[in-house]
Amino acid sequence: MNRFHFFYVYILIFFFFFFFKQKTAYEMLRSLVGSEMCIRDSCWAAPVPTTLPSTMLAAKDTGSTPCVKPVHGQTSGSFDCVQTSTSTVPKPIIFQALVRVNVSSVNPSDVDMVEGRLGKIMGTLGVDFAGEVVAVGPLCSKLKVGDAVWGATLHAYAEYAIVVCALTSKLGDVSPRHVGTLPEVSMTSAQALKKAGAPWDPSKNVTVVITSGSGGTGFVAIQLAKSYGAAKVITATGGPANIAFLKSIGADVVVDYHQADVFSTLANNSVDVVYDNYGAPGTADKAMPSLRSGGVFVFLPGKGGSLSKHPKQGVKQINYGLMIPSASLLDELLVLYNAGKLKPHIQNSYPLTNVSGAFAESAAGHVVGKLQITM
Repeated sequence: MNRFHFFYVYILIFFFFFFFKQKTAYEMLRSLVGSEMCIRDSCWAAPVPTTLPSTMLAAKDTGSTPCVKPVHGQTSGSFDCVQTSTSTVPKPIIFQALVRVNVSSVNPSDVDMVEGRLGKIMGTLGVDFAGEVVAVGPLCSKLKVGDAVWGATLHAYAEYAIVVCALTSKLGDVSPRHVGTLPEVSMTSAQALKKAGAPWDPSKNVTVVITSGSGGTGFVAIQLAKSYGAAKVITATGGPANIAFLKSIGADVVVDYHQADVFSTLANNSVDVVYDNYGAPGTADKAMPSLRSGGVFVFLPGKGGSLSKHPKQGVKQINYGLMIPSASLLDELLVLYNAGKLKPHIQNSYPLTNVSGAFAESAAGHVVGKLQITM
């Protein structure tokens, strides 16, 4: 699974939270709300219902010990820096809601956060969430108490989390526990494939290559590519069990990377789209011969990958950049989930009190699908 660029997602959502807490936003808020008294008093922060607890459990990077990746020959690193402790239940302010989190998940970017210094700065960790709205702040008309919701936010590894209303999608009758591992990877792969031209006309017989099939963005991308009209999906993984799994969710051809590089198996001018969700150096150059003129190469940054300096004429290259959380995209993905076209796959589930164990498994590599965090 690629240690993708979700660090930038943390930063993006951070600015949503930071901006609306600053005094410099005063005049904008006054014009929106229409009352100075409303801004200074009860319209600024919504009271948390008295039926809710005042404290909660949350997983944070304590900074007390360094978090390290496993070294060669070891199966896991040390993530004792991540500890679960008691925190105050936050209060939603303007454009926000408070959610009782049922499920979150581990993305490699979450692990990257604590391997550097940003984990301690960010406080409570985690981005994926699915749960139930328990309080709503001012100017958050789309959500109400009792709504089941999902999306991406800051500080999701907690019993309660603040979410940005405009970025949050309602689940309807779908259980949060069924989809809580999907938001980041699903939005990332959906946006990447759409940059590459999805959805496609089935009559065009589009062939899509996904460089890494087993991880979070990969197993989701296989399902999405098929849903978006791809006639043939080619990917790579390691071992018979993983090959069987990827074929069961829609992959037509699965190459065992222990035996061959996926691009060495492809004929020249045989592929329309390459989605490089792994992002290793040199992948773009390897992909060029197989891509048809008019084809697209799109990659996720994070492992040193880049665009080819010698692209084939007629091939469009895209550096994906960063994922932009979107409630409308989550709504689209929920339709696919309800139709059985987007299925989660959970390798292991960890309680909130053992996020460090989940991080150690993620850092060791070879996660198929996602690692779930339950509250």
